[in-house]
Amino acid sequence: MAGEVPRRGGHRTGGTGRASHHLVDSARSADLVVVGRRTRTPEIGAHIGSVTHAVLHPAAVPVAVVPHD
Repeated sequence: MAGEVPRRGGHRTGGTGRASHHLVDSARSADLVVVGRRTRTPEIGAHIGSVTHAVLHPAAVPVAVVPHD
């Protein structure tokens, strides 16, 4: 299907605690972290959620913020 991204060894984890902490910890062994955002407006700013915001700054790798459909 057009627009699909091929899967490349993604990693899922679960547990208790803050999702942002789990994502930042998992990012240490990743090449890229992909997180969603709430709206499709072009501006990022206040339109990202708390988890995305908490991951953007401390992550040791690039973070891609993509809109939810």
